[in-house]
Amino acid sequence: MYNGEWKMYKVELKVKRDCSRYNSVISLCTLWLILLFFVPMNLSAQSIDSLITEALINNPQLKALNYKIKASEFKVESTDTYPSPLIGIEFSQVPIDNLNVWDKAVSNNLSISQMFPLGGKVSAMTDVAKKNVRIEQNNFEVYKTSLIAELKMSYFSLWFIDRKIDLQKKNIELLKKLLNSITVLYQVNRINQADLLTIKSEVSSHEVQLIILENQRESEVYKLNKLLGRELSSKDLFAVHKISIPKFEYSEAELSKILSQQNPSLNKMQSMIEMNESEVRANNKELIPDLMLSGMIMRMPRGMLLTSKTPPAMINGYGNIEIMYGVMASINLPFAPWSARKYTAKEEELLAGIKGIEHEKSDMEREMISNLKSALVKLKTSDELINLYSKNVVPSYELAVEAQTSAYQNNQTTINSVIDSYRMLLMQEMNYFMAQADYQMAIAEIEMMVGKELRIED
Repeated sequence: MYNGEWKMYKVELKVKRDCSRYNSVISLCTLWLILLFFVPMNLSAQSIDSLITEALINNPQLKALNYKIKASEFKVESTDTYPSPLIGIEFSQVPIDNLNVWDKAVSNNLSISQMFPLGGKVSAMTDVAKKNVRIEQNNFEVYKTSLIAELKMSYFSLWFIDRKIDLQKKNIELLKKLLNSITVLYQVNRINQADLLTIKSEVSSHEVQLIILENQRESEVYKLNKLLGRELSSKDLFAVHKISIPKFEYSEAELSKILSQQNPSLNKMQSMIEMNESEVRANNKELIPDLMLSGMIMRMPRGMLLTSKTPPAMINGYGNIEIMYGVMASINLPFAPWSARKYTAKEEELLAGIKGIEHEKSDMEREMISNLKSALVKLKTSDELINLYSKNVVPSYELAVEAQTSAYQNNQTTINSVIDSYRMLLMQEMNYFMAQADYQMAIAEIEMMVGKELRIED
């Protein structure tokens, strides 16, 4: 992208031809500039796509949300059932001084009862449970979208830090070599002590910055390890050296439409509205009575119980065992005036909740569109800066470095001016890297807003 290599080659030839006295110093300066533009690629680097795949498999929170989906699906099965039947056994009127409950009781009763919800209550509650499954799926998609965006932002932050570390290390290495060469010139009184101290302070400054950057990198790696589901102490993580700048062709109107239709957070709010509507229908069905059917078998081991009012025809003087049965049907009355308010008030509560969620969804959508507009501005700014730095700023500073080097070889400037020109060139190179990282982060933020990864051609 840059023509710095060719320019530095011309500078080096000119230095060798015209300024033999400072030949070693100029050669080191030239080598410094060339190496800064050609940093070797780390062989163990991982692409962002491979890390996203790893995170989707290993992230603990994503696994937890997946199990919540499975749990909600089982809840649908458990809801789509009738209440359990009730079986009872009774030994009635056993003499207190006798433990033979089978033969000495007045009656042995075996009963069974079953409640039957009427009016489609079970199917209505099952529908509510199904809508809850959709909400859990939305929760999964919300976190997945956020995870991918956060992973991309952290990845490109790591990429930017790596680029700064690479340049700082090259700076330190070449400044030390330059310092050794200048020390020789200082010993023969060809330069003054101020130049020597300037180089030493420059080395110390870069070493301090390197320590800061390495600590920042360690912190960023911890963050990535957490997102990836790796051991937090693992440090074997490197971003690729070179990233492409894709061409972003989506308009604001297209992105706003995708956001409204596919953003998982908005879809979750809509699923909550639909679930509350299903709860309203299920609640209204509670006003329909439930049917209770019961049956009982009675065994009287001592025969029919005799009383003073027992008709003679029912008297069994031999005390034969009597077997009888009974059936019963009953319904509840939920629409009774003192009970109905429980269900009507619940309906009002759910309807008010639906209105609240609708307004919350509208506010959330407005906020997301506002954030989308901000991200598009950031993307446009980064794109313009990338073009500006690559075509104008960096080449201009390359020419400035070349001019300072030529002036130095003709004894028209000091080594400080040459170093300052290199420092400014490095600063602009860092700004160029920052613009690239900001561009990628802006795309990640836009994808998080719209709720899906966008197809972008390199």
